[in-house]
Amino acid sequence: MRMYLRWWLATLLVVMLAACTSTPATPAPAKLVLGETICAACGMIINEAKYAGSIAFEESPGRYNSLAFDDIGDMLAYMRQHAEIVPAGVWVHDYTSEEWIDATTAFYVESEQIKSPMGHGLAAFATQAAAEEFAAAVAGKVLDWDRVRIEHAMANHHH
Repeated sequence: MRMYLRWWLATLLVVMLAACTSTPATPAPAKLVLGETICAACGMIINEAKYAGSIAFEESPGRYNSLAFDDIGDMLAYMRQHAEIVPAGVWVHDYTSEEWIDATTAFYVESEQIKSPMGHGLAAFATQAAAEEFAAAVAGKVLDWDRVRIEHAMANHHH
């Protein structure tokens, strides 16, 4: 019995180590360590999960790299400046739950009252209802993924 348990633990360890390789075989959002992870666009330390974003791209066949951003606006700007990077996945944090959600299906609230790290004034929500409720509270407007990218490109915020 003990021999079996040891084999099982060894197998489990191998599986866990394989899962921890730095370049995942499937696109995944960056692993955020608040107070440590650096924003790929501005180099600032990420302290607030609720404004963070992440993109994954294929670095070499079957290997993905993930970048983290402290502000959704920084992520959008980075994507425009690095058109050669084809995202395999894009994520933002739901403002309320601070869970990673698919950026392409999220709803965004833009408002000057949203104090995001780099001043882009964007917050993301998993549902349109949550976004509309928040927008009403901060006199903001609700944008979907296509609109937020167009509006952000047109505004072309400078720090």
